[in-house]
Amino acid sequence: MLHRYRASLRRYQSHLGQVARYQLGDGVLSPIRFVIFGRGRSGSTALVSLLDSHPQVTCDGEILNQRVLFPHQHVLACCAGAQARVYGCKILSYQIADVQPFRDRDGFVRTLHEDGFKIIYLKRDNLIYHALSNIRARTFGFHGRKGEGGTAAHRKLEVDVWQLMQWIKSSEQLDAYEAKLLAGVPHLPLTYERALADAADHPATLRAVCAFLGIDYLPGETAYRKVSPALLRDSVSNYDELVAALTDTPYARFLD
Repeated sequence: MLHRYRASLRRYQSHLGQVARYQLGDGVLSPIRFVIFGRGRSGSTALVSLLDSHPQVTCDGEILNQRVLFPHQHVLACCAGAQARVYGCKILSYQIADVQPFRDRDGFVRTLHEDGFKIIYLKRDNLIYHALSNIRARTFGFHGRKGEGGTAAHRKLEVDVWQLMQWIKSSEQLDAYEAKLLAGVPHLPLTYERALADAADHPATLRAVCAFLGIDYLPGETAYRKVSPALLRDSVSNYDELVAALTDTPYARFLD
């Protein structure tokens, strides 16, 4: 407990120091700035890595995954502190809904847009695969870098259908919440299935983002690899049970 308290104290001290330096004029915002917005397990880590491989871009990961006192100012301070021509970061919808102490929670994405941040909205269409990705990540690990060994990609899950449905319901709730936050806010929509699932699509994705940001396209690649099997039947040990449970539901269209 004492260790966690000290870690939190150090984090708050670092956050306040960073915000104070920005408020006092130490650094200016990057001329081109963006936010990758969406929910977890939708390919956002791979997208951060892909964009960060561009020589003109500095792209941070989840800068609001832990509570800070002034989240809006924290984003601005991180941008200024990067001292980059093009700066981006990742902010997940649950961090806005549940983690940070916002005064205007529902207006935060719009506020970032008004601050000059371009919004890249990443989502995952297949709700079953999205739910399984969350379950698999918590069972075998979240990400795999290229060249890393391990057998997680070949392991099958025995899926608790009730647990799967809870993840699906949570994803649907976040989808509605994200739509509310993005209402009237210009953004670039991307889906995991068409933009990131297949490495062959990465160049087109990078081109689209570069055009959206107004920067030159240069080839790049993500440092991460897909760690789950491509087909549902290869990922789930009780596949027939899962199919039987979902066949007469609205989610049957997401089955293999």
